[in-house]
Amino acid sequence: MQLSRFVLTYPDVRPGEHVLYDVINDHYVGVDDAALKAIDRWRGAPPLGEDEVTAQGVLAEEGFLIQDPAEDDERVRTFLEAKAEGVPGTMYVTLMPTLACNLACSYCFQKDHPAFTKMKVATEAATVEWILRKIDAAVSKRLLIHYFGGEPLTRKDFLLRTAEIFAASMAARGAKFEWEITTNGIGLDLDFVHAMQKHGRGSIKITLDGDQATHDAARVYRNGKGTFDEIFSNTVALAKNCPEIRLRIGGNFQPNQAESYERLLDRLEDAGLAGLIEALRFKPVVDTSSKECGTCTGCASSDSEVGALAQLRESGERRGIARRALTGRPPTGPCELHWKNSYVIDPEGRVYKCPAVAGRPEMAVGTVGQLEERIAPLVELRPWEQCGACPFLPVCVGGCLGGQYLKTGRRDEVFCRKSAFEEAFRRDVRVRYLAEFGDEVTEEAA
Repeated sequence: MQLSRFVLTYPDVRPGEHVLYDVINDHYVGVDDAALKAIDRWRGAPPLGEDEVTAQGVLAEEGFLIQDPAEDDERVRTFLEAKAEGVPGTMYVTLMPTLACNLACSYCFQKDHPAFTKMKVATEAATVEWILRKIDAAVSKRLLIHYFGGEPLTRKDFLLRTAEIFAASMAARGAKFEWEITTNGIGLDLDFVHAMQKHGRGSIKITLDGDQATHDAARVYRNGKGTFDEIFSNTVALAKNCPEIRLRIGGNFQPNQAESYERLLDRLEDAGLAGLIEALRFKPVVDTSSKECGTCTGCASSDSEVGALAQLRESGERRGIARRALTGRPPTGPCELHWKNSYVIDPEGRVYKCPAVAGRPEMAVGTVGQLEERIAPLVELRPWEQCGACPFLPVCVGGCLGGQYLKTGRRDEVFCRKSAFEEAFRRDVRVRYLAEFGDEVTEEAA
């Protein structure tokens, strides 16, 4: 028997104690020197003695050991099939009522190519009907609408109107409606939030790009005026007056901006928001400024950002600002591009599988005028098959294919993050393992 190619080995997490981590099952086990040597020997010889037979059986049952590469092929196939279900029982739709935005962020394509498109009444009706028909076909018991853009709060009428329809329609089906809004925070008022709450459980993600100076250098009005004060004020008001809302704070950082985000964390703490925020998620900027179209989203990252991600995650957790700190955690499965019941709909009624390429007609899988869909262009060429024996394939599947397309215009390339993943997983697994066994986690250990 042999180690699965999806098992990573971290030697000497403690002296003489090594960790085997299974990427597919997201679990780990500690072994000593003798066990690690025995595992290497088992590739060409049977176990020696009853203890080794028992150890080999346990490791094989847990997925750490396999008989041959074909077993790994079956493991990853089964894993990806399961992950393709997305959020179990849920239809997840990113709805873009407009591509227009009231800001001109320095890293966004719209600063040079502002969009003015918004969804028309007839398209809105067709979109609602399409979503409900998809729900019935999939027998989904939960509809989660993610309002995105552009800036969705420039279409509050659309959000309130569609939320009311979806809430009533799902209730008639004996099912649930929930909503999310990703917003820059401009114009986010409590009356609107309370009105949305009447239709279902909701969450709001607000973007703050570092401290005031850093944020105001990037996230500006079209006249160049900074936006930090208004957004921060709206964030504090929401956190303190709408505790039922799952408030998430995100930020898009560039190289050498980690200290700016530390100052942002200071300010959130000083404002009394500790424990009032559900999650923090800071991520590297995906610069689409050279492209004619695209959105300000993406999950691509490079090696240089791994340390900053880890630093900010640890700082957020130490301060207790968020109930869940997402920044810096390695992924546990592929993104929604690979989910069966996940869609993105742009203002023209075109349907996509990846929010990063929404608004680019050549990337659409269909329209709201038809239930049938073609295979997503981003996955049609299966670029991840060039990844070979990479242990991160199950959770990466070629990386941010949408971000790669925006950068290169190619669908046959992956966004390889292997070296960044190696560092991120090494940090994360060591910290989790040591924390579970009661050791103080030091910077040296991480």
